[in-house]
Amino acid sequence: MTEESPACPLFPPYLSPEDIARHPRFDDAVSNLIDGLANLYGDDRRLVRELSEYGRAVTFMLAICIAMAAEEDRPDTWLTVGRLAQLGALLGLGTERRIRRFVEEMRSDGYLIETPMPGDKRRHRLHPGPRMLEIDREWTVVFHAPLALMMPQEARYQAAISGDPNYHRLYRAASLKTLGLARDNMVEHLAVDSFMHQAGGSRVLAALMRAAQDNPGGWSEAGFYSMAAERSATTRAHVRGMIRAAAAAGYVEIADAPNSRVRATRLLVDDFRSWVAQGLSAIDLVSRFAENASVPMPEPS
Repeated sequence: MTEESPACPLFPPYLSPEDIARHPRFDDAVSNLIDGLANLYGDDRRLVRELSEYGRAVTFMLAICIAMAAEEDRPDTWLTVGRLAQLGALLGLGTERRIRRFVEEMRSDGYLIETPMPGDKRRHRLHPGPRMLEIDREWTVVFHAPLALMMPQEARYQAAISGDPNYHRLYRAASLKTLGLARDNMVEHLAVDSFMHQAGGSRVLAALMRAAQDNPGGWSEAGFYSMAAERSATTRAHVRGMIRAAAAAGYVEIADAPNSRVRATRLLVDDFRSWVAQGLSAIDLVSRFAENASVPMPEPS
């Protein structure tokens, strides 16, 4: 069963969050994504720390979306700091000054390449470099893998998990047209969002979800703070602060000394599963756009 958006008839049919959640392999898909989040970017501690935090991660991906969707005869669509700040405002990325700082970090790291604008060498167009695109394809693989697991016959998902550069280009160009869905998925899932906005937060969340699935009563193994700090490339104090804030909000329970064990509450587990279903639904929609790039797409809103 597929869904068409009543608010936007230009949306092609796609899997709704309810379709995803009702699928007989949804539990396997959730488990697959937990593993993907836990291992995304491998052992590169800097990438794990920085691209597991919402602001930097979304700026990184949004820059690629803008670049992939750019039209050569329309300079207003090119990737610039101003364009990134304009669309970033829809996703709560903050001020242009903050965006500029992220851009400078990416440029210094060699992820973004800048070239002077024709006729005005004081202004620059930005381009994602090969390493930036390679890193983003890792993300694309991780977030399509649950869909490929549920529907292995679907060629779109197979193209994504194979790292096909052409699919990646089309997918990221289409992603630019569905920014509202990405924004809504975070706004509507406050428990998940509370982790995603912190350095290393996605890996800490993955560790909690893995314990909830695998361990008796959902409790983590002893020494959770140290383990999660190592996995998230942060510090024990950082993880402890994150967990204590989550406990105050009702998202986790803590069994402190001598064991330092932690358990996700039903509120967090349910919010995560809903976030997965809504996120995979949005990915399926974007993938449909990528499948037929000639389909007219609404402007970002």
